Amino acid sequence: MKIKGVYDTITLLLLLTAMACHNPKDKAEIPPGILSLEQMRIVLADFALAESAAVLNVKNVPIHKVDSTYAFDPLIENNIRKTQFDSSIAFYAGNPELYKQIYDSVVVTLSQMKSQKSASVNSQSSK
Repeated sequence: MKIKGVYDTITLLLLLTAMACHNPKDKAEIPPGILSLEQMRIVLADFALAESAAVLNVKNVPIHKVDSTYAFDPLIENNIRKTQFDSSIAFYAGNPELYKQIYDSVVVTLSQMKSQKSASVNSQSSK
């Protein structure tokens, strides 16, 4: 029984040592072929806009024409390969701090777009 306690203590010490050496502020280096934070912000914001337009049916098209009417593809529009996007999503999923930065910047971008649109509508209605 004493041996098991020694192994448990050693395991705990090794775990604590490993955790002490890890600095959560260390940023992961973005490997070649992975989209930058800015590229991810742009393409994810475009995906959100495309999905919203289709779901809200802003052009008021019949349901059977929705796919052809809202055929906007953020990957093609931003000259990004699907494999590159998939690899980037996998990389950022493994680096949640970076992914959160992207997510937060997408929210800010969409909020700014909404504010600009609201300001434009308000200025046109006051004329």
